[in-house]
Amino acid sequence: QCNIMAIIDFPFPSKKVSVGDLTIARAKEVAIAIQSGSLSYVKLFECRILDTKLESVIFDVEVELGQKNSIYEIEKIERIAVIFDPKDDCSPDVLSLRDNFPKAPHTNLRDYDYASLCLYDQPFSEVKLYITPARLIERIRQWLADTARGKLHGEDQPLEPLFLEQKQLIVPFDLFDSFDQENPPKLEVYLTEVNNLYTFIAEKKSVEGNKRLKFTALVLQCPPQVHGIIHRKPKNLLELHEFTSVIKFDLLNSLRKILQKLHSEGSLPKLQNDHFMLIIAFPKTRDKGGRVEATDIWGFLSSETVKKVGEEIGVWAETGGNLGMLMPSDQAKKGEKITLEMCRTMYSFSREIAAEQNGFASAGNKICMIGVGALGSQVFLNLTRAGFGNWTLIDNDLLLPHNLARHSLDRRAVGFAKAETLAWTANHMIIDGTPVAHPIIKDILKPAEYSEDLKKALSEAEIILDCSASAAVARFIALDLPYSSRRISLFLAPSGNDSVLLSEDSKRQVPLDQIEMQYYRFLVNEKELKGHLSVSEKQLRYGNSCSDINSSIPQELAALHSAIGSRAIRNAISEDVSKIMIWRANPSDLSVKSYSFSPIKMTKIDTGGWTICLDEWLLDKIFAARIDKLPNETGGVLVGSFDMQRKIAYIIDTLLSPPDSKEWPTVYIRGCQGLAQRMKEISDMTLGRLEYMGEWHSHTGGSYSPSGADKQAFSWLSDMRLPDGLSAIMLIAADRKYAIYLGYMS
Repeated sequence: QCNIMAIIDFPFPSKKVSVGDLTIARAKEVAIAIQSGSLSYVKLFECRILDTKLESVIFDVEVELGQKNSIYEIEKIERIAVIFDPKDDCSPDVLSLRDNFPKAPHTNLRDYDYASLCLYDQPFSEVKLYITPARLIERIRQWLADTARGKLHGEDQPLEPLFLEQKQLIVPFDLFDSFDQENPPKLEVYLTEVNNLYTFIAEKKSVEGNKRLKFTALVLQCPPQVHGIIHRKPKNLLELHEFTSVIKFDLLNSLRKILQKLHSEGSLPKLQNDHFMLIIAFPKTRDKGGRVEATDIWGFLSSETVKKVGEEIGVWAETGGNLGMLMPSDQAKKGEKITLEMCRTMYSFSREIAAEQNGFASAGNKICMIGVGALGSQVFLNLTRAGFGNWTLIDNDLLLPHNLARHSLDRRAVGFAKAETLAWTANHMIIDGTPVAHPIIKDILKPAEYSEDLKKALSEAEIILDCSASAAVARFIALDLPYSSRRISLFLAPSGNDSVLLSEDSKRQVPLDQIEMQYYRFLVNEKELKGHLSVSEKQLRYGNSCSDINSSIPQELAALHSAIGSRAIRNAISEDVSKIMIWRANPSDLSVKSYSFSPIKMTKIDTGGWTICLDEWLLDKIFAARIDKLPNETGGVLVGSFDMQRKIAYIIDTLLSPPDSKEWPTVYIRGCQGLAQRMKEISDMTLGRLEYMGEWHSHTGGSYSPSGADKQAFSWLSDMRLPDGLSAIMLIAADRKYAIYLGYMS
């Protein structure tokens, strides 16, 4: 049975009423449900209407207690009062009417000395969607039973806060890094106010444009304490001192030392008329002697001045208009006249907090990003908000009005350099602390104009990330930059429906230019990617120049692919392998399908002043076709791309022997049926990147030496290519062997 002597009278001015006199719907429903006798383990005691128009239902509830010793002393029968508000916009206050109810976790902070049970971890607006009288009673019984067993606060739950408060104070994320109790920092405090909701912002340095309040914020750190009970907030400096004394921290003497130092350093005249603020760190452990799992930071504000605080804790006294230091301090003065208001405190947004909020460890990879347009700007800010990367942004473009359709910057940046404004946004508007981005307003394709900081950034970068959507830039960073940095390319297809990631392996064994070529081959051979590089049907003119045209791409697609690309970049950097990834979005419902392909290293053959690149995939296809047609010869055309600037011929695919070809054991004459149409399709599918490269044919024996007919055919082929300024290419395949000829044949 319950301890009758421990039960107290209802603690608020009120009058006893019958169930029928209740007017608040939720209170009446609970009272009727209990009175009906349909709920086990609960008995109605009485109902009351408070002077404040609130209504209370009081009842005795039986608690299921285990046989083992309790962690908290919960009685078999507990008397509970549930107080309801007529507005029904806040959770009913559930009070224990027992004066010796244990101080347990998950109780609400109240100004009265009665335990208020915290039943739910959701806002009441969510709870009342499913709450019923029976569920409310059962939740109370469960709370009491779990508290008795010490199971209400699970091992996987965050530690309980020490106090609860709505005003908020933001402090520098590194405020307590290398904290020196003898030389604690002093902070400037700024204020924002929206609909009477106040946020105080404490900074180590002045911030241009912010209105500083006349506050001096002093900082202290307490020794660790075990979490568990939410405490009543201290109303004055003495009550705060009494709270910290429990954990062996002498707050008043610590504060006296700080104020004495301000006086002796001569800082006091500038600060003495500032309002007083105290910021205290309270490290918490789960168990006595355990490791610190969390630290509560609390702010305590006073309308009193620093001068008044010093007087009220016996540091100094005013004499003749001057403050004279008391030696020793007057220990009898304990600050009970210094009233305090509390602020719940949080850290400013650091790289580490950004990563934590995104669910992974902070990564400081040095990344040079080339191109910060629609996709690049959104990817950059996505990864910045995730605490990922130390960035150099390389782009010489200015932000123009039409860019606002998809760019992450706003109209305040119009007319300014994209790279510079994005870096400023990241460093000053998002991440607190050491700058995470550095802008360089240069054209990456003009190395003669490189500045020293650009050369340094490129040489030190771990990743060179190309988001320019320029084939010229991708080829340039793959072949012409003399640095060991890994190259990654991310871009949107012209329609905006698809996005592409081309990533080198960490050792650059398969360089970006070879990956690019194999990406084109992937497009040609994957039927589901038809139209991948199709240009948007709607072209828009944004200026008067003939080049002032861009594609109409919805921002939803740019945002979708920037999110995909951000994760893809993180994944690629965390892996050592090269890869090709393509994501295709359905523009109607934004569902996405992904495609992946692993590129392989291509063989390089230097001949006639050119470099020919081809790989095992192509050779396997050719050798398989040869075997399939034995004892006859066969052949086909070679498909690939010329880089005329660097004299590289990439051969990446073949169209096998057309059906009208002549194939005999010693002669092959290639036909042409369907060939021109298929080559046009390949050119269209790759925006002209792939074209006809030359011819190949097989020999039935083991020799790949050219015959007289081969030499004659090669001469004809050379003459045919001459008007285009291109070299003739011929490949002869034998038994797992081949020879390739470019421009001449010996």
